[in-house]
Amino acid sequence: MAARRIAAVCSLAALVAALAFSTPAAAQFPLPDDLTIAGSDGSRHKVHKVELDAGWTQQQPLWQGQNWRLRLRHEAVLGEWRVPEAHNLTELGYSPVFRLERPSASGVFFVEASIGVRLLSHTWLEQDTTLSTAFQFADMAGIGWQWGRQSGAQTVGLRFQHQSNADIKEPNPGINFTMLYYRYSF
Repeated sequence: MAARRIAAVCSLAALVAALAFSTPAAAQFPLPDDLTIAGSDGSRHKVHKVELDAGWTQQQPLWQGQNWRLRLRHEAVLGEWRVPEAHNLTELGYSPVFRLERPSASGVFFVEASIGVRLLSHTWLEQDTTLSTAFQFADMAGIGWQWGRQSGAQTVGLRFQHQSNADIKEPNPGINFTMLYYRYSF
């Protein structure tokens, strides 16, 4: 069932990409700068998540100081939750990520934060627990290290993410994830 759902989502994504990049408007949509693979553990119900993110970082910093700079990233998210007490679920989302960076000769240390949106394939986690709405907010804070040149740069990071519907509908139990990720830039 989960394999069929992943195949369907991947097929749909490939079709949308093929249509988008074959039109004259495709020049307005840049290809991703990087791909990220992330694994995380949920704080409740033995939920585990694997995520694949496509990211774009704006070239010009939002702010540039002597030692620090603030940059904006855009991340498109496709995740699969392993939910032992229910059906696994698929997550689609978008997050604008603000990243405060301190470059050095050996790499870039950064802290990051975001409030993104997610759409879940269903909301049931176990017999007596649901997330109420398929629409969720994803608040995140993290730290990381990037090394290498722009093309071929690699990043590792640790994120803490809270997902909930911000009391759009009750109950709103939410779920927290501790996420470790690796990113490769093209």
